[in-house]
Amino acid sequence: MIRPLIIKATIHSITAVATGHFEVRLDSRELAAAIPGQFVHVRTPGTLRRPISFSRLDRAQGRVGILWQVVGAGTRWLSEQPAGSQLDVLGPLGHGFPAPQADRPWCLVGGGVGIPPVFAALEAWQDVVQAPITAVLGARREDLLTMGDDFRDRIDDVRITTDDGSRGGRGTVLGPLAHWRAQNPNGQVYACGPTAMLAQVAQVCQGVEHVYLALEQRMGCGMGACLACVVLAQGKHGPEWRRVCHDGPVFAAEELIW
Repeated sequence: MIRPLIIKATIHSITAVATGHFEVRLDSRELAAAIPGQFVHVRTPGTLRRPISFSRLDRAQGRVGILWQVVGAGTRWLSEQPAGSQLDVLGPLGHGFPAPQADRPWCLVGGGVGIPPVFAALEAWQDVVQAPITAVLGARREDLLTMGDDFRDRIDDVRITTDDGSRGGRGTVLGPLAHWRAQNPNGQVYACGPTAMLAQVAQVCQGVEHVYLALEQRMGCGMGACLACVVLAQGKHGPEWRRVCHDGPVFAAEELIW
């Protein structure tokens, strides 16, 4: 794993990508060496940094993307920073997704702000997978959906759901995922989204190999020292606590105890 650094990363661009959602492109060759599923801890006014996952990793240009939803003063401040200014970021942090298996159908499942990390995985490893690739993306409503067009630019099979039916099918990602799972019993699944969604993904994919979940969790230090982001997992000698920021945020589905 790459040793995390405190980096002054220059904002190349900032774009509003959905209602209350913004994506920043940062110039940083150090961050561009990250693995999909890892994240940065961004300094904002106030006490704590904000953990944000990578949405893109462009090693050739030395540029990365991070995408977030405005939910408070810190993320509002981030959304107001102009191109050319610098962000103080700590990263790359955590353990990302493993490279996918080349010969297995691959399903990328993203809910809400969990969509960007699975797009970063697609961007990094699309050429590795020789089997069909499917994306299942969910949001509460159409204006909150991010990166749908980015997925469609890369793959043909993109299945979209919204809670209110304003785009794609009405409901959650679970229906399309269960359908895909029935058709691809030897497939592999990478998912990121709210904890309740991931628990259901794990249930739908029970018994399937190569199912990896990127957890969303509130964090303090981002480096495993404060124990503010622990989850229960199955250890060698029984249940044990794992730190999402340090041991994750990506876990094999069979590790976690819901």
